[in-house]
Amino acid sequence: MNVSSTPATSRTCLICNAPLPFNPVRTGNLCGRGECDWRYSLLRRQQKVCTICGRPLSAPELPTRICANPECQRTALADFARQVHERNQARTAALIQQEIEQASRLRDQVIDTFGLREPESFPLVVIPACTLGITRLPEQRRRAFRDHLSDVIGQAAVPPAAPIREPEQVAPAPVAASRAQAALGMACSRCQGFCCEGGGDHAYLKVETIRRYLAEHPDQRPDDVLAAYLDRVGHRTYQGSCIYHQADGCALPREMRSDLCNRHFCKALHEFQRNLPATGPIRAFFVAANYGAIQKAALVHENQMLSVPTI
Repeated sequence: MNVSSTPATSRTCLICNAPLPFNPVRTGNLCGRGECDWRYSLLRRQQKVCTICGRPLSAPELPTRICANPECQRTALADFARQVHERNQARTAALIQQEIEQASRLRDQVIDTFGLREPESFPLVVIPACTLGITRLPEQRRRAFRDHLSDVIGQAAVPPAAPIREPEQVAPAPVAASRAQAALGMACSRCQGFCCEGGGDHAYLKVETIRRYLAEHPDQRPDDVLAAYLDRVGHRTYQGSCIYHQADGCALPREMRSDLCNRHFCKALHEFQRNLPATGPIRAFFVAANYGAIQKAALVHENQMLSVPTI
């Protein structure tokens, strides 16, 4: 029985397809003939070789400069995704820097106009801005929300298999942080609900939310809860945003909102809270911006706010 000693994966010259002798240290894919070297060099100058493996390209492969080999296709796709990500990151960083520079100039103008000293005493806080338009709520969105809410209420009405643990007591907020609540509320009024855009047709309502509501309203049956939530769905909402996101804010009172909605602050406002002064007045210059364009701005001192024109 004769067994070929040539490996099944033996390499061949990229030009003439002649088998290449086995050599552990060999790195090239050409046979070494002068004609093959010249032809391959010409193809490279003409950009007619695969940018991944270096094989000569067929006519259909020329536009992408990637051969049909699945591994080359996967590698090229991964490289393209990385390049897009890096471009997006660079673009985002440039836009953020642009927002900061514009906001800083606007703050200095406002401070100068009112004859205030030390503009740095009003920390610059750039927050995202909701720029969606108000539209009539489509009936299919209303039905989708009703279906979601009915399912959640049904699950909440069933007693859990294990006892529900009482929530841990939260330590009182520091004095400065509690004093900042007014400033934080005014900042959010400039944003107008950027964080609400992910609420869609579920409003972040979960089983835990409904169980909390039921505990606070023991006289209500599941049908009453469903009606209470549906009655607050308006006819107009921000396009594509949370079903409760309306022109004047959230249509739900805080006791009916999800825990996420009640405790969420954007990254900029978290940083603002971390950097609050231990003593002295709480001040800030809040700017709501979207993709480099300032939408709204406000000068805040304690519980007072001065809206600033941005144009």
